[in-house]
Amino acid sequence: MPAPVQSVLTFSAVGLTWPDGTVAFDGLDLMVTPGRAGLVGANGSGKSTLLKLVAGELAPSAGSLAVSAHRVGHLPQDVVFSRPERTAAEVYATATGSPVPLADLGLLHPREAHRPVGVLSTGQQRRLGLALLVARRPDLLLLDEPTNHISLALADELEESLGRFPGTVLVASHDRWLRRRWEGDVLSLYGRE
Repeated sequence: MPAPVQSVLTFSAVGLTWPDGTVAFDGLDLMVTPGRAGLVGANGSGKSTLLKLVAGELAPSAGSLAVSAHRVGHLPQDVVFSRPERTAAEVYATATGSPVPLADLGLLHPREAHRPVGVLSTGQQRRLGLALLVARRPDLLLLDEPTNHISLALADELEESLGRFPGTVLVASHDRWLRRRWEGDVLSLYGRE
């Protein structure tokens, strides 16, 4: 008999509140097992907030969350670089210690790799952020609207690469194209405004 699948994260909230007293995710129980999971819900349902909680970027004043992954990588909707004057190639080499040209990863054109990250488009900054995350080899990859600001061809490549990713992926997305083609669990926050 096969061994039971171990969950990568469990989240349960009963009266989970923020410091200002706002109640969030009341009565939500969620378990993500190794593999791929999509997180869906209306605007304002808490998808981005939930990803930030899992990534450890937000802390509620009540509720519980357990993440058993060793390394969690989070690609937020808005990628911010602390030194926007540095080139994409410098940012990547400094963060990863790797001399691999960004163009070899297929995420940025060679001319964009030598431009300051502050002048790159939103899509280019997100692709650089994704390259940095993948280079860190997270066990759990959290992607918030990963197909925003990228071409359809790149979205197709992203979907294909997620299928090969050895860790667990939790994706929050409104993208109907991505959701129609999604192969994995779907977790719904609909009705949680």
